[in-house]
Amino acid sequence: MVAGALAALAVTLAVLLGVDQVGTVLLGVLGWFVALAARLPAVGSANRLHAIRRRDTIVAAASGVTDEVVRLALVLVAVSGVESALWAGFGWALAQLVFIAATELKTFSWPLGTQATEQLQAQGGFVSTHPVHSGVRGLTTMSFHLGATLLLTAGLWWVLATASAHALVNLAFARQASKRLVPVELFGITVSVALLVAGLLGSG
Repeated sequence: MVAGALAALAVTLAVLLGVDQVGTVLLGVLGWFVALAARLPAVGSANRLHAIRRRDTIVAAASGVTDEVVRLALVLVAVSGVESALWAGFGWALAQLVFIAATELKTFSWPLGTQATEQLQAQGGFVSTHPVHSGVRGLTTMSFHLGATLLLTAGLWWVLATASAHALVNLAFARQASKRLVPVELFGITVSVALLVAGLLGSG
């Protein structure tokens, strides 16, 4: 099923973008799936905890750091130059946005299981109650991943900044979004825009 979805995505992107860019975009998509798989052990371990706030804190922090380590590996292996970084970041964000849309389906749990899906939803504040909110989340997600990928091409040591930013955003959503959604969204927007601007400036 995943292979079929990736094949369909590859054909669509080839038509829209041209063959030259498809490989880099798909590597970004693959990077996100690898990051998702890498965080599942932390989700599984945290689910054994009875203290919900502690569990959410562990998962949010661990997933933010794990994602950025995988992104660093993606940059080292497959990214060369600003244009390549932009397309890889776009693919990463595209994969996450598709996942976000899927988690809003009540029956969605594959391939993670219901508990893991709920944990991942909690991290990102995925459930949107209005189309405008969905649009804002989409732009924020795109800005974050484009900026983070660009920053790592500017200097690998920037992974310290991207991992910290990712963990902080995840923690904000996991612990505060249910009570203070607007301030948390504004925080996420601020961090994402800052990463994008820094990435663009750093990469020249």
